[in-house]
Amino acid sequence: MKKNTQEKSAPAQAKPAKTRPVKDKAGRDLGTRALKTRQKFLDATAQLLAERSILDISVTEIARRVDSVSSLFYHYFQDVEDAARHLAKEASGEMPAMVELIDGSWDGDEGLQRARRLVKAYLEHWEKYHGVLLLRNHAADRGDKHFLNIRKQALEPLIEKLTELIDAAQQQGRVAEDIHPYLAASALVSILEKLAAYARSLPHFQASEKDLVDTCARMIYNTVSGLS
Repeated sequence: MKKNTQEKSAPAQAKPAKTRPVKDKAGRDLGTRALKTRQKFLDATAQLLAERSILDISVTEIARRVDSVSSLFYHYFQDVEDAARHLAKEASGEMPAMVELIDGSWDGDEGLQRARRLVKAYLEHWEKYHGVLLLRNHAADRGDKHFLNIRKQALEPLIEKLTELIDAAQQQGRVAEDIHPYLAASALVSILEKLAAYARSLPHFQASEKDLVDTCARMIYNTVSGLS
């Protein structure tokens, strides 16, 4: 019985995706030690981005934080912005798990709880990568093509999944016909992005994190399911 269950959940023809090797600027694959050093530079960059603008961060300061030298930083990255782009891509790696939270029934209390889990996960994601995601969005809003593409690749799967749910509810007559599923899904993700970005300012608006979760979850639930 156990063998059959495993075969159903993991078909024989399905092969795990190969992890792309990380390379240096010259295109050479990095070994274990080099990967650790590279990650230290990324971690230091993320810490500094959480403290202040990228314009006020130098390669020398990043290297100093990891007891290294600027020349080694340039072995992995072109400049501070290049390191920030890699961090933004790293943050995008969490989005597939976010999309999986949407799968399942959206009826009744189960749907509302599903929406709450999604919002909570989104807030945790933003808290973890706050400085990096702020930079990504500000740069994308200014028209930076690299960050625009990174943001699109991160958010599009979430938008598409919500679009499918809204479209299905519309076909069932639960969502108004004059609502465009993709635009509605895009609006929901935009709301999540904006409110998560400024979650630290909630006390200024006399609101708590619970207020934020409940409000966003209710908006998502109502829009996706057509229920109130």
